[in-house]
Amino acid sequence: MTGSLRKLAVSLFTAALSLSALTSPALADDPAAPSAPAAPATSAAPAAPSAPAAPGSTESDNYASLAKAAEALEAGQYGAAIDLLESLDDKGFVHPSASYDRGLAYLTRIHASAERPGDLGRAAAAFEETLRLRPGDADAEKLLDQVRAEVTRRRSRKGGDTVDARPTLDRAIALVMSARAWSLVCVVAACLLAIGIFLRRGFEPPAKPAAAEKDPPPEPEKVRTGGPAHPVHVTGTVMIVVSAIALLFLIPCAWHARTLHTDTRPGVVVVPEAHLLDEEGRASGRDAVPEAAMLEVGERRGATLHVRWGSTEGWLPAASVRVLP
Repeated sequence: MTGSLRKLAVSLFTAALSLSALTSPALADDPAAPSAPAAPATSAAPAAPSAPAAPGSTESDNYASLAKAAEALEAGQYGAAIDLLESLDDKGFVHPSASYDRGLAYLTRIHASAERPGDLGRAAAAFEETLRLRPGDADAEKLLDQVRAEVTRRRSRKGGDTVDARPTLDRAIALVMSARAWSLVCVVAACLLAIGIFLRRGFEPPAKPAAAEKDPPPEPEKVRTGGPAHPVHVTGTVMIVVSAIALLFLIPCAWHARTLHTDTRPGVVVVPEAHLLDEEGRASGRDAVPEAAMLEVGERRGATLHVRWGSTEGWLPAASVRVLP
């Protein structure tokens, strides 16, 4: 292996390990939320919620409020349940049952013909939050689909766009896996690169013996260094080439995924329509973002947030977006 190729291999190996070291602490999983019972079975109408038992005395007041909210919701007192659950959210209390019950409370108000502007978006945000805290919750997924279907049905009457927007190619690739998964793949590729270097250097073909002085000098185009390559030497060469090419693709993807994870948060539109603004606070003229749409939330500047919806970017009032944990 030439010196330049060896330097490239070492550089890729170091970059992959450095990226993994930077990614791991930044992407440490959030502390697990206290265990909660599975959400109740639901139908087209909101189902009665269930309240978890308090795991300890330090948050007993919060869990007592959650239990009261569940009781109020079961009794059809959706206004009291919403007040209690929103108060818990303002305190920073995060729990999948609280998020799920909050979504049910907003749906109950909608079914009671007492809907307020943004209730569908708030319900969608609550169920999205539930799925982030309790992945695989079938009831939350079902209700979220119902909410988005209702938003799409209402918008179709006005000729509006659907709620979902396709992400750009760079984000679609980066979000195929989590940032931690990308970094782990980089480490695996870097280890394969190191193994390939070891195999290639450890099984280099033996050098040919020097020709005797009486022998005529070989023709320049026939000069060869060493005999037939060892199969392990060939394997190492292939591993070096493949892993180096893989790292050239994986390292930028892992870095981009890490940047998205650390610099952006998911959010949901909680107003009937959100009109994008430019950096000066003026209407951008782009299409309005529909209620319940998922956004990529970035920088906050005063009372506005920089958001991205598919390939569309702009600024929205912070009150029109619910940022998810």
